[in-house]
Amino acid sequence: MATGSNDMPDHRKRNTFTSYVAPMVGDLRATADTNEWCLPSDLRDVHLAKPRLLSGEQIVASAPAYMYSPIAPMESSNSSNSNNSPNITNNSSNTTSQSNGNNGSANRLSSSHKEASFGLLSVTNFKLAFVPLHARNLLPSSASTSAAAAASSSDLYQENTFLGRNEVTLNNIDQLYTIAEQGRAASALQAARMASNSGRRKKLEPAKQQHINGRIVALHIICKNFRLLKFAFQQQDSKLSDYGKLIASALARFAFPMRHDLSFAYAYREPYYATPIPGVSMYASKNDWARELIRCGATEWQVVSASAVPQLQNRLQACKYTLPPHFVIPKGCEVERFLQLSLAFCDSRAAFWVYSYGSGGASLVRLAELQPASQQDNKLENIMLELVRKCDERRQLKLLQLTDQLPSIQDVQRAYQKLRRLCTPETPEKFMLQDDKYLGLLEKTNWLLYVSLCLRHASEAAATLRASITCVLQESNGRDLCCVISSLTQLLLDPHFRSIDGFQSLVQKEWIALEHPFQRRLGHVCVASGEQAPDSEQSPVFLLFLDCVWQLLQQFPDEFEFSQTYLTTLWDACFMPIFDSFQFDSQAQRAAAVNEAKLVLRPVWDWGEQFSDKDKLFFSNPLYQRQRGELTAAQQHHRRSLAVGGGAGGGHNNSRLLGAGAGATASPSRYTINPQLFATQSSVPQDRYLQPAHRILDLAVWEQCYYRWLPVLDIRGGGQPQVDLFHRLLLSNIAKLQRSIELQSFDELPDAYYDSQGETRQQQQRQEEDPPVEYVDGVERRRKSNPATAAANGLQQVVNGGGGALQLSTLSSFFPFGNPIAGDAPHELYDILSSSSELLLDTSSMLDKSSIV
Repeated sequence: MATGSNDMPDHRKRNTFTSYVAPMVGDLRATADTNEWCLPSDLRDVHLAKPRLLSGEQIVASAPAYMYSPIAPMESSNSSNSNNSPNITNNSSNTTSQSNGNNGSANRLSSSHKEASFGLLSVTNFKLAFVPLHARNLLPSSASTSAAAAASSSDLYQENTFLGRNEVTLNNIDQLYTIAEQGRAASALQAARMASNSGRRKKLEPAKQQHINGRIVALHIICKNFRLLKFAFQQQDSKLSDYGKLIASALARFAFPMRHDLSFAYAYREPYYATPIPGVSMYASKNDWARELIRCGATEWQVVSASAVPQLQNRLQACKYTLPPHFVIPKGCEVERFLQLSLAFCDSRAAFWVYSYGSGGASLVRLAELQPASQQDNKLENIMLELVRKCDERRQLKLLQLTDQLPSIQDVQRAYQKLRRLCTPETPEKFMLQDDKYLGLLEKTNWLLYVSLCLRHASEAAATLRASITCVLQESNGRDLCCVISSLTQLLLDPHFRSIDGFQSLVQKEWIALEHPFQRRLGHVCVASGEQAPDSEQSPVFLLFLDCVWQLLQQFPDEFEFSQTYLTTLWDACFMPIFDSFQFDSQAQRAAAVNEAKLVLRPVWDWGEQFSDKDKLFFSNPLYQRQRGELTAAQQHHRRSLAVGGGAGGGHNNSRLLGAGAGATASPSRYTINPQLFATQSSVPQDRYLQPAHRILDLAVWEQCYYRWLPVLDIRGGGQPQVDLFHRLLLSNIAKLQRSIELQSFDELPDAYYDSQGETRQQQQRQEEDPPVEYVDGVERRRKSNPATAAANGLQQVVNGGGGALQLSTLSSFFPFGNPIAGDAPHELYDILSSSSELLLDTSSMLDKSSIV
C-alpha cells in the first residue's frame, strides 16, 4: 500500500511509531475505557505544562501523572445516569461530561476523563502543583461554548493569588502513602486501582528516613485541611523512569523540613510594603495593650514591656524566661517580684490579664501550672492568686482547672486524626461502609465531644464574669486550651470581637501576641525520630477553636459579621508560609528570623495580598445585625484616635510585629499611653452576651471545612450557600426600597416590587451630554461610574432575566470551595454580592433582619 494512499489510517500517515506516552491523532481505538491516555500528539509535550512560579520558588521534581478523584464513581453510576453525574468532570479544562448534542469523539473524550485528568505533577520548594493538559481544541463549537462558560464560572469560586486550584503548599501535606506496582496493567489508573484495592498502601515516614523500595504506581497525599490527593503514574519499560519514586522522594525531602529556616518563607524575598489595617490591633506595642485596658475599664492592672525590664535584657538571666514582649500583670505587684514568682510556673506563664467585664472590675486571667519541682508546695501559686484577687473590687475569684476538665493536646490530635480519616475515605467501598454507620464513627472520634466541652467551660467562664467574679483559667502551660476558652469567653461577652476586625484582633491578642506554639502544634517542622515522637506535640488546637466559633455562628447567625467561608479560609491560611502570623512559636523566634535570616514579615490579615475583592465579599455575613450607633472600622479608628492618641485600633505599623522585647521598635506613637489618665468606666456593652447550647445533640458538623473535597457529597443547588445568596438578594431589595423612599426617587425600585404589583418596568432612555474629555499626562482620563448604580442595574438585569433567568441551581453546596461547572452564572451572582455589599453599607444599622433569620 502506498504511503500517500487515502485508504491508510491518518495516524499511520503521520507516524508509524507506537507511543507509550499518548495515542496518535485520530486514533479512536485509544479512547476505549481501558486506555485513559486520550490526548492528541500535539499535546504530548508535558514539559510545556509548567506551574507558575513565585519569586524564589524553584522546581525540584516533575513527572507526567494522572490526578484522579478521591472517590472514583461507582460502577453503577458509570453505566447509568452518566450524563447527570457531577463527578464526571474533566478537571483539566473545567468542562463537564454533560455533553448534550456533542459528537462521538467529544463523548469519548469526556468518557475517558470520568475519573482523571492528565498533566504535569511538579514539586517545588513551596508547593505541590498539578498542571493539567488542556484539550479544548478537541471539542466542537457547542462544547467550546460550554468550556468557556465553565472557565468563566471558575472565576467566581475562591482563587488564591499564590495557589492554583490544583496546588497545595508543602506545609499543608501531613501524610504520604505510596502504592507499589502489583503486576502489569493495561493503564496507569488500572494499576493504581489494583494496588489500592489490594490494601498494600504504605505510609512514608520521612522522620525515620525510610528507603523507598519498589516501583510506585500511585501516591495518596493527605493534607491537614482534609484534602485527599491521588496521583497515578504511567508504567514505563525503562527502570530509570520511575516517576512515582521521583515525586515521592522529593516530597519526603521538602514537605517535612527538620528546621524552620528551610521553609519557603525564607526564600520568598518579594518586598512587602506594610500599611495599617484599620480596626485591627496587633498587640505589638505597649500602647495596644493600654488601649485594651482603657476599653475594658481595668484600672488595677499594668502593662509591662520586656524591653523596659533590665532583668529581661540581661542575656544570662533572660534565658530563664519565655515571656512575650508585652504582658499585663497586677498593678499591686512589682515587676521584679512577678518575675521571681513566674519561675515557679511552666514556661514562666504566671497570671496574665487578657480581659475585663463589667463595672465591678471582674477580670479574665490566664495562668500556667506549677513546675513539677514546685508542685509539692502550692505557696507560690497561692501568692499569685492572692495578687489577682486584690485586683477585683469584690475580692472574689474563681479558678477553673482546665487540665483536669478538658482533653489534652494528644487527645485533640487523636480526635482530629479520626475525624480526618472519616472525611477522607480511600475507595468507594470504604465510603459506603462508613456511610452506613457514620453517626457511630463520628461519635467515636470524640471531636464533637471536645467542642462541646470547650463551649461549656467558656459559658461557665462568661457566667462567672457576668456575676462580677474574676475568673482564672489554669492549664499546664497556659498557651493551648487557655487560648480556646479565653477567646470563646470574650466572643460570648463582647460584640466587638464578633466583627471581622474585632475577631482578627482577638486572634492576634490571644493566639499570636501571647504566643500559642503554632510551629509545633501545626507540624511546620518535622521532629527527628531519635529525639521525640513526630506527633507528640502536634495538635490542631486552633482548628478546635474555629470549630467552636462555627458552632456559635450557626446558633447566632445575626451576631457575627464574618461567615463560615471566612473561618474556613482562616484555617487554610495556617499553612501558607508566606505569611508569618501562624508560623512561629514565639515572638523571639520571629525576631530571630528577621534579624538573622532577613525574613520579610507579612500579616495574614492583609487579605488583599491573597484574594481579590470578589473573594473577600464572601467573608461577610449577610445576616449580621449592626446595632444603632455602632460605628464602622474607619469611624471607630478616627474616634478612638481623638480620645487616646494616634494608632489606636489600626494606627499601628504592622511591619513591626517583633515587639520591644524582640529587639525592634514596636511603638509607632510619640508617647506611651497611661491608662490611669483616662476614664475608668468600661465601654463594653453588658446586654449583648450570648448563651449558647453546648450539648452534643445541639452541635453540627462543619461541612464546608471537612467535606468540601468530597465531590460525592456535593449537592448542586443545595446547602447553606443558596440560603445566604438569596438572603443577600432580599436584603439588597430592602435597602433599595428604603433608599428610594428616603430620596423620593423611584427609578431604581427592585424588580420584586413590580412583580408584586403585576407591573412591568418601563425602561427610560436618558440621553446625557458627554462631559468634556480630560487628559492627565497626555492620557485620557476615564469617567468613574457609580458602583452602586452599576451593581443595582446588574442585579435588576438578573432578576428581570435580561439574558435568561438566574441560574443558581448548579452552585456547589460547599460554595465558594466546590468545583465549578458550566451554568453557574458567575456574573449574575457577582452582581448580587456587590450590590448587597454596597447598598447595605449605609443602611445596615437600620435594617430589621430578624424576620429572615
